[in-house]
Amino acid sequence: MTVSHVLNALGSWDLTLKSTTPPDLWDRLGYFGHVAFIPGRLDPVQYGDNLLDAARYVGVIRKRGNSGDDRRTKQIEQGYELGGPGMNFWLGDDDGDGKGDIYENAVTPASASFASTITQLLPASGAVTAGTIYSVAGTYSGRHQYETPRKAITYVCETFSASSGSKVNWRVNGDGTLDAGPEANLFVTDPRCVISRKTSGKDVNGVESVPGAFGVTRDMDDFSTRVVLLAEGEGESIATGSADIEPGSNPYKNIHGGTLKLTRLASESDTGVILADTRAEVLLSQYTSSQDELVVETDNYYIEGSFDVGDYVWVWDPNAGLIDPANEITFRGERLNPIKLQVTEAKWPITEGYTVAYRGADGVWSDLTDHVEWDGSHTVYVTVGGFARALEGSGGQPVGSRPSQDTSIPGVPVFVEPFVGSAYLDSRGYTRARIVLAWNAPLNVDGSTVLDGDHYEIRYAVDADLIYPATWSQVSQISWSDMETWAQPFVAPTGEWQTMFVAWGEFTAQLNDLSPGVGYDVQIRAVDKVGNTGAWSNTTTFVASEDNIPPSTPAAPAVAGSRIALQITHQLGRSSGGTFNLESDLQHLEIHVSYEPGFTPTDATLKGKVNATAGMIQAQIPAVATVQVEETSTRYVRVVAVDKTGNKSGPSDAASATALLIDDAHISDLTVSKVTAGQISADWIVGARIKTADTGARVELNSGGIGAWNAAGTQTVAIAGADGSVSIIGQLKSGTTGRRIEINPTGALLPEIRWYPNSGSDYGYINAASAGTDVNLGMNSSPYDDSGVQVTSRAYLNTNRAELSIVRADTEARRGGYAWALPTSFYAGFNRGGVDGGQFYANVDFGRVGWDDGTTSTKNIFQFESNLTRHIGRWRDFVAADSNEGLFTGSVAGSSGATSFSTTYGPTMLTQPLPLVSVRDDIVHSQAITDSTTAGFTVTISPAASGAWSVYFWNFRI
Repeated sequence: MTVSHVLNALGSWDLTLKSTTPPDLWDRLGYFGHVAFIPGRLDPVQYGDNLLDAARYVGVIRKRGNSGDDRRTKQIEQGYELGGPGMNFWLGDDDGDGKGDIYENAVTPASASFASTITQLLPASGAVTAGTIYSVAGTYSGRHQYETPRKAITYVCETFSASSGSKVNWRVNGDGTLDAGPEANLFVTDPRCVISRKTSGKDVNGVESVPGAFGVTRDMDDFSTRVVLLAEGEGESIATGSADIEPGSNPYKNIHGGTLKLTRLASESDTGVILADTRAEVLLSQYTSSQDELVVETDNYYIEGSFDVGDYVWVWDPNAGLIDPANEITFRGERLNPIKLQVTEAKWPITEGYTVAYRGADGVWSDLTDHVEWDGSHTVYVTVGGFARALEGSGGQPVGSRPSQDTSIPGVPVFVEPFVGSAYLDSRGYTRARIVLAWNAPLNVDGSTVLDGDHYEIRYAVDADLIYPATWSQVSQISWSDMETWAQPFVAPTGEWQTMFVAWGEFTAQLNDLSPGVGYDVQIRAVDKVGNTGAWSNTTTFVASEDNIPPSTPAAPAVAGSRIALQITHQLGRSSGGTFNLESDLQHLEIHVSYEPGFTPTDATLKGKVNATAGMIQAQIPAVATVQVEETSTRYVRVVAVDKTGNKSGPSDAASATALLIDDAHISDLTVSKVTAGQISADWIVGARIKTADTGARVELNSGGIGAWNAAGTQTVAIAGADGSVSIIGQLKSGTTGRRIEINPTGALLPEIRWYPNSGSDYGYINAASAGTDVNLGMNSSPYDDSGVQVTSRAYLNTNRAELSIVRADTEARRGGYAWALPTSFYAGFNRGGVDGGQFYANVDFGRVGWDDGTTSTKNIFQFESNLTRHIGRWRDFVAADSNEGLFTGSVAGSSGATSFSTTYGPTMLTQPLPLVSVRDDIVHSQAITDSTTAGFTVTISPAASGAWSVYFWNFRI
């Protein structure tokens, strides 16, 4: 009764049940059910499917048998024998016919990542599902048909091993999931165990030595210096790949002193041309050195926890040549030069101390432990190395000629017209066009069906012969000298063919990033797996969709007026908010003026145009224009955005301006009589005023106080002489470095005060934000780190709540605990990444406490109302209670025909629990709790259970 666990192979297990095993239990053990071997003693009914993860080994039942007499006393002693393979069986059998969940329909990963490829190759039946699939560099393209998932996944892992430079492998876990990726992620690749003839034990550096006898075998039976791989194709069209041993790695000679040459032929008909050389390298890597195998036999060494199948260990035996000068370790003060080998097989007995449990196809667990005939041996065998011959070899197809050459050539696919197209805005704000091509699959040129199609090639280019239509609006955007001809004012740009590839079986493709309104030529051809290429189709010409997307409605302009003109300034922003965020294909703005604020722009109201381009948007240069409007009454201005194609936006909101007095630039003659008082000099002195200029940046001192203005004419400093009040627009600092306070710091978007208590750039601050006519106030700490994310502690007072919380520094999203006080309610809780956790809520009607992640099916809360308490959620169905748990519930199945049931709480409870019990069965029972302690309780029922029954209970600890 042993378990044989083999890397990437099926392995085996067998056990014998006692003759006293109940027949009904034996009858429940069905073929293809699972048997789990778990160290220690556990209750399978309580732990259920958790045992699949805890088990040292999980096997599949494929053998059931009854033993006869003992051949000595001739007495019949009925016994039960079980056996089968390990979980790798669900990926495919070891039989020569490749039995398993065969790919009858081809699986064809195309430039797929490792994780995507492995996921596609999992059994379609769902017998094995994805566990942890680690990332591996590179992509894979291939075709897998009429083979098992185990063979295909092994093939892919070998291929990625060669391309990535690190060994890639897989394993099936006890719960039927598959892990795959670099061996460093799956197994122990930095050995912590040394197998040698040294004494057993552990060193202070954590390295452990395995005791016992072991035998070493080394041979060169499979040594090869070159591999020639016959890949896909037939006859003369067979693709080949080859790989040679590295120079200097072949020290061997023939009898005449020449370099040893041993070429190995291999055949893989599913390997494509691209992977042929890579697969040859994979095969050669298995045969360029001696095959080393070490079998350890030990009676007192329990390997679990030290290493497992797939892990790497150190092996050192100088007498057998198992040394590697490149490796050096120290064990108990002695320097060793071991080689690193992989554990490929472990064989161990099923001894007393294990839990043996059966899981049926219905997911129901049964305990077999009390009925197992334990193995009396304690000998463990561990095989290290021998990897290449332990597994099913790659390239295992018979080597020989393939009957005929593939000469079939695909015919010409036919496009299905008309094509479907549309215009769209790209990420830069430019209008582009897309088109969806469609076609019908061709036959071969000889009229046969294409069975080996690989892909389609599509090429397209700008059509330079098409006469492109142009509207007058479009023509108005260019000068007369920029036109090509009267018949064709615009000529399309010329360019080379662009090519795209589409997998066989697809019948549509989308071309993006096309120029709107431009004609394109397109052709298509078919290519089969051998590389036979069909002819290009006739050229089909189409015109990409016109630009029919108007610009966004612009914001209202800023307007300044005089007696004879209006000056319009626009920040090239949208009416929805922001500046310099109109689309990048903008060409100009139309300026419309009228007496009415809600007028509709027409040709009669158009007073001018001003350039507005993508360059101005990127450089944040506003559009500024002056239009001659000789009026003295209030006028209203609206602007319309126009793109390069002539599409017009809706009009902006109106901005008003009233004529001002004539400035001196428009007075032809000025005499002193026009000046009320004072004199003309470099500066003006007017009514006891001293100022550096009349407009623009200036400083002025007068009887009212002191003032300063910026270049735009905005007063930035005002000091009133009457009451000493001061108004400053700008930044106010108490210092330039170190501890200081800054008010309205430069670049701040909101009114703000910052505190710098120390040197450095971190600071705390208070700011205010507008909420209509109301004001919101925030107090914030400096950012600090929370598991790699910068967060801020914040107190925030706005017009509908007061908030205390931890928020992300970049997005202000909650990240941690928070409390909200509202006029009608109060919240406190925890939120991370947009998902709520623990929560407290109260209002005038009720209070609530619990856990709510936003999902109705999983939230768990208590709600307290006037004279009413509610619980929303679920109670934990306990497996083992905590010793201080005050209230818990459970449901446990009882044995058929039983008259009593006993259960334990797991730990010994701190005080006595009081159980409340009910029995579910198909008959009525009388029941009583006949024993109850801090460790568990017993229920007695009458009459006996008629079949499957369960005990439901609540426990209140007093």
